Amino acid sequence: MSAPLMSAPLTPSAAPVSRDDVSLNLDHASALVVFDLLARLMDRHDAEGVRDLLDHPGEVAALWSLMGAFEQALDEPKDADYRKLIASAREDVVARLEPDRR
Repeated sequence: MSAPLMSAPLTPSAAPVSRDDVSLNLDHASALVVFDLLARLMDRHDAEGVRDLLDHPGEVAALWSLMGAFEQALDEPKDADYRKLIASAREDVVARLEPDRR
């Protein structure tokens, strides 16, 4: 059984939003999949896996910020069944893109 799809704000609700902040709304499964991808890319030797693909150190810093925002918005990374939750979220995302796949 897959987790229910919910909108996951990328900024914590308790944090004030300045004019310079951007809020994105993603379904919960997509947010979890993107977080997992970022975590794998960024955690490998301090973002060594993506540095060659980026043009400026500010892009690495922005990706770290995005990953931190996901960490604050998502509870699953702390869950003992994280791998199962990621697998289910990936399937949910693909199923929405390819409805005949299920």
